[in-house]
Amino acid sequence: MSRKTSRAIAGALTVGLAASLLAGCASSAAETEEDGPVILRYWSWAPNIAKIVEVWNQSHPDVQVEVNTSVGANDIVAKLSAAKEAGSLPDLSNTTYENLPNLIVNGVASDITEAFGDYEDQIAPSAWNLTTFDGKNFAVPQGTGPQFLYYRADIFESLGLEAPTTWDEYADAARAIHAADPTKYLATFPANDAQLFAALSAQASAEWWTQDESTWSVGIDGEGSTKVADYWQGLVDEGVVTTLKTWTPEWQAALADGTLASWLSAVWAPPLILQNAPDTAGKWGAVQIPQWNEGDSVSAALGGSATVVTTGTKHAKEAQEFAIWLNNSTEALTAYIENASIWPANLAGRELPGLKDTIPAALVPEQTDFWELAAKTDEEAVPVTWGPNVATAYSTFGDAFGTAISSGGSFADALTTVQDAVVADMEKLGFTVE
Repeated sequence: MSRKTSRAIAGALTVGLAASLLAGCASSAAETEEDGPVILRYWSWAPNIAKIVEVWNQSHPDVQVEVNTSVGANDIVAKLSAAKEAGSLPDLSNTTYENLPNLIVNGVASDITEAFGDYEDQIAPSAWNLTTFDGKNFAVPQGTGPQFLYYRADIFESLGLEAPTTWDEYADAARAIHAADPTKYLATFPANDAQLFAALSAQASAEWWTQDESTWSVGIDGEGSTKVADYWQGLVDEGVVTTLKTWTPEWQAALADGTLASWLSAVWAPPLILQNAPDTAGKWGAVQIPQWNEGDSVSAALGGSATVVTTGTKHAKEAQEFAIWLNNSTEALTAYIENASIWPANLAGRELPGLKDTIPAALVPEQTDFWELAAKTDEEAVPVTWGPNVATAYSTFGDAFGTAISSGGSFADALTTVQDAVVADMEKLGFTVE
């Protein structure tokens, strides 16, 4: 997201919220614990996050953090919205970048500019812009999500295949793998992974949301997204890719036993592959995702997280301090490097000793350029504007594409269903939509 876009979006996102945000911060600062340490409640789905939080707890006896890992990225908006309604918001929460505008609109994410505003030079520009609106910071960036194609190098080698560099080559590899063994597939097209589809659409020049002053445009069923939908519909109809939903036991088993020979994912995937398919360690390769035109080098970020301090915290100062420490201190970033596959938004964190020897090395031991490729992909990722109702888009996507897959319907028509639902929802919320 460009700085100009960030400023423009802020107008629509923050109208009517300033008073409530300031009131939330004021009440938080006024309330303190009478006895014992301050207890901060933190919601996160990051792998091994409890080990990182423990580093803080050991060195901050007066401010202890209790982490809840039961809330995932897909339901974070619904859970935080429900908690706000019930008056039980945690002090802090993990959020994806695409969900942050929604949390601002709904008065969940508080303004942390006073504590974090001077950190701009230390943060990757893409992450800073995705968390900053109208010059105000609403989250501390954690990491970015440069895309990778992870593929089973041993399976490709056994069939004489090279890692695909274009989407045409990707389709050819899908056909070759399925022809060699009809029980095997290059990949799955998961109806439950709207985030992946959004990233692939952005690579194809789609802009799901854009804004000019106070007017929004929605292009979910535009040319770029339709191109991606038609491509995957062709592979599904051919039967050379499966339609397993990701994050299910069936998908985990397919990843582990070689039924799936690749995964379109991001820099954060290696620990998840090793967790779900430990016997495949060392058998993978990681390359840039395929391109629509040979010789291009284009991708979009897939995921990436940040930490918000909520408007419901009673300890705003301590929560802000923890959020900044968690994503910028040498201690926390070192713990991340030891326990998770993170490409830090903090630029200095990318130079910490041991980064290149961590989890990706166990997954892709021959891949000496993994982190260099992550940096290159990060820099080349197309800018994206996220709208205020991403959760609605993703939920509708799952229903519409799930129906299309089960009924043999049109993926392009499913996109139009998502488009119509998002526009109707935005108009209901009071946004002006072209």
